[in-house]
Amino acid sequence: MDNPQTDNPVETWLNSQDTMRALKISACHLMHMRQAGQIKYKKKGNGFWYLIEHK
Repeated sequence: MDNPQTDNPVETWLNSQDTMRALKISACHLMHMRQAGQIKYKKKGNGFWYLIEHK
């Protein structure tokens, strides 16, 4: 996986497919979460990368 760099070991950046699988949500729901600011993300090229924080 070509993840954006992170200095924090408890953070993981996942692409859209992996994020949908991890959160068990649809692409539409993921888009709505992104638009509502409920999930942190970065746009890299044509794709989005989502921050998953481990507790």
